[in-house]
Amino acid sequence: MLGVEGFKENERLAWNLCAQRYDECLAPHFTPIAEKLVSLARLQSAHKVLDIATGSGLAALMAAPLVGPEGQVIGIDLSDTMIQLARKRASTEQLHNVDFLQMDAERLEFPSDSFDAVLCALGLMIFPQPAKALSEMFRVLRRGGTAALCVFGRGSRVALRALMDPFIPYMPPPPQRGPSTFGFGRAEVVEEALQKAGFTDIETEQKLYLLTFDNVEGLWEMLLSLGRLGQMHSRLTVEDGEEVRQGVFQIARERFADPRGVLELPSEITYAVAHK
Repeated sequence: MLGVEGFKENERLAWNLCAQRYDECLAPHFTPIAEKLVSLARLQSAHKVLDIATGSGLAALMAAPLVGPEGQVIGIDLSDTMIQLARKRASTEQLHNVDFLQMDAERLEFPSDSFDAVLCALGLMIFPQPAKALSEMFRVLRRGGTAALCVFGRGSRVALRALMDPFIPYMPPPPQRGPSTFGFGRAEVVEEALQKAGFTDIETEQKLYLLTFDNVEGLWEMLLSLGRLGQMHSRLTVEDGEEVRQGVFQIARERFADPRGVLELPSEITYAVAHK
């Protein structure tokens, strides 16, 4: 893997490249996942909330009405393009108690004991130093505050893992690939990481979703909205890119298509709620 800072800069560039496609193609499929995450945090009026790896602001914008005009939501992301999209969505929805800042999840620029709740939807597993990110979440939470996070579940129960296979020959060798997208899939791994960061009263839950696509083209657009995959594909030759695309189509049709040709992708999500 690149050095930590080099990896983060590459992630920033990758998500900048894919941000618009992510907002259009993937965020709608993640809506029920974000809704459940926000509900687990049990937000109340006047709460101050931090949403880490906010992307285009999905969970943060759901949280804003719950904390009301006396509350505040701040969403952070490494990608400046994602932040611009989130701000635009907040403006469109006329939400005035939410703000978005470009910031590193492993180096939060907030005083300790600043927030009543911290959210992190599908972010922890892509951080190069997740233990640092969890320690920062713990630090900025007030005593009694709540952290609610979710990650992809076990690779065997997430269709994305199978659909990544055609990309693998073009990926760097394993030691240089960075963190595994499914590294926190098992509930006990998440629990142990939260305990080491200082959290208590940890509860985990795994839920299976079906992400539905009408055709393989829509599925392909979704895959290209995923930072590293989209960036890597953009660097392939036309011939290699088409080979990957056809490989994805074959797997999708053979494994995930129903008789009508509709694609249903099982996606296990591991949720965790913990307290300071």
